[in-house]
Amino acid sequence: MNHDDNSIPLLTEVIPLAPPQAGHPASAAAQPGAFWQPSVPAAHQAQPAPEMASPSAEQYRQWEQEISENVLQNLLAQADSVLQQHLQDQMAVVLDNISDILTQRVKESLRQALAETVTRAVAEEMARFSSSKN
Repeated sequence: MNHDDNSIPLLTEVIPLAPPQAGHPASAAAQPGAFWQPSVPAAHQAQPAPEMASPSAEQYRQWEQEISENVLQNLLAQADSVLQQHLQDQMAVVLDNISDILTQRVKESLRQALAETVTRAVAEEMARFSSSKN
């Protein structure tokens, strides 16, 4: 994971907003404390919209909780992904090591079995050769 990526904002970093453009529906939302609302055609407006009240402490607490839950869920999903990849990498190393160990043990057992078989065969041949001379 690259921690030096400057293109990813930090949680404490203030991201500057684009300057508001006159007549653009999002220009009001670019103002601090303002919240975007979809524009409604003038024919559907009975009267001018009242000025938005500042969010209550309860709204801020709810937003903070929602943001915390979303960030936690995203981090847990990323952690699961990183953990899964790390586990797969480590398992590949372990399986490779076990494979090497088993290969060496099988080779050693085969070498020992062949050596015993050859020793027995030579002893039998030598015994037949000795008995045929007598």
